[in-house]
Amino acid sequence: MTSNIVATAQDLPQQTLYPWKSKSGLIGFSDQDNHIKITPQYEDASLFTNDFAVVQKGRKNGVIDQTGAVKLDYEYDRIELVPIGKETLAITKQTYNAWWKIQKWKIFPGFSVMGGTNDKRWFDKDVPRINWKVILLRNNQTVISSNHNPNEYPYPSSGIFSFQDKILINDQLYQIGKEKIQPVGHHITAILANATLLQKKGHSYTLLDQHLKPLNDDIFKIPAGITVEVNGHQQEIQTERIDAGTRVKLNFMQNQDQHVFIYPDLDKTFPKKIDPYFDQKIAASSILAHASMIYSIPNIPYFIIRSNVKNKSAFYILHQNGTWESDRKKTKDFIISSNGGNLMYPDASDLGINRALPTNFNIRRVEQIRANKSWFLVTGSNQNSTDMRSGIFDKDSQNWILPMEYTSLYELTAYPKLWRFELQNEADFKKKKYGLIDVTTKKITVAPQYNSLDADAKAGIFNGEKWDYFYINPLTGTAYKE
Repeated sequence: MTSNIVATAQDLPQQTLYPWKSKSGLIGFSDQDNHIKITPQYEDASLFTNDFAVVQKGRKNGVIDQTGAVKLDYEYDRIELVPIGKETLAITKQTYNAWWKIQKWKIFPGFSVMGGTNDKRWFDKDVPRINWKVILLRNNQTVISSNHNPNEYPYPSSGIFSFQDKILINDQLYQIGKEKIQPVGHHITAILANATLLQKKGHSYTLLDQHLKPLNDDIFKIPAGITVEVNGHQQEIQTERIDAGTRVKLNFMQNQDQHVFIYPDLDKTFPKKIDPYFDQKIAASSILAHASMIYSIPNIPYFIIRSNVKNKSAFYILHQNGTWESDRKKTKDFIISSNGGNLMYPDASDLGINRALPTNFNIRRVEQIRANKSWFLVTGSNQNSTDMRSGIFDKDSQNWILPMEYTSLYELTAYPKLWRFELQNEADFKKKKYGLIDVTTKKITVAPQYNSLDADAKAGIFNGEKWDYFYINPLTGTAYKE
């Protein structure tokens, strides 16, 4: 898949048609048995997202449905499809030259009145701009159309959220009706639990129900800091500060009654009075003073605080009543991951991974995976070695689903039970050998044979001169090509 064609694939059984490559290099679509359903005619194509696929002609992208009918003409530099239940949104990018913006013209640095250059133009009239649209494909209704500078990406799919018949794009809420989609709410900053909406008005926030009516009389603000009583003394905790050169921002929100909450959990109050820490070597005041993160654990009366005490970063468990908890098992099912997906809490020791590893093995990364919430992808290496190994560990059974013998493991987007694997560490990416394995049965569905294999099961083979890309059926290994 080229960088200009992006689709969010569904689970494999929902796919009815697959990009099929002819000997000419043109792409059509076939069913899973390689029967051609749409004649090869495209330069590139994606998997279907719901009933739509992105295709390319003349180096421009458009959208077709499963009959091959064109839904969006071939005029876009980039199209990303986003499934919203049974609906599909298209985020399109179209580059143009705003030459009429005279104030943006640039004088050529080499221009000379005496004719000292072959380029006789006085000005560079190229003023590149990008038009972004969000389009509902059911009826081709343009929901948003806006112009931006080339380096701006205003509508990332990761920032689109939905619940029931509503969609939140940036801070604008839309409702999908039978005939069209229309805006229904402004300045909506988040969709919280139970379809509760958080709306910003100036510097204040209010809660709305699913019908956009005020949920209660609470008015929340982000305070500059809060004051708590720790071991009989008043202690101030700033919402934002610089700690050891690092900017720290805590998610405090406070209502009109001075009750403190940790966003996005606005149902559970943070304690105003906090007891001494049970380990006398660690002061509760130090934990709070050096806190870099505070999380509210949903549905149970605990907060998790990450703090750097005595030059050691660790997590501490605080009860809503202000007491400290020593039993980490009470929060064992709560997961905190970094933006990059690396597990932060609980740690490998809490999960039992350390006990299952050989001596002198260093864990580099742990990630929770989609196929099963008790499964974790573990990556690391033996001490003094750069040879990375990966496996999948089940914290409930304390056993390896896949042993630590793979050079790499990568989950397929289109079918989360299938993982791309590599057994040999090959530095030259043109010589790598990737295959697929079903983590539930531990059976190899595709033997290691492809030099590239992406998350949508698009495979690549390098023949010594050029790459040949095509899709495969990850369950059977069938190549969708002539």
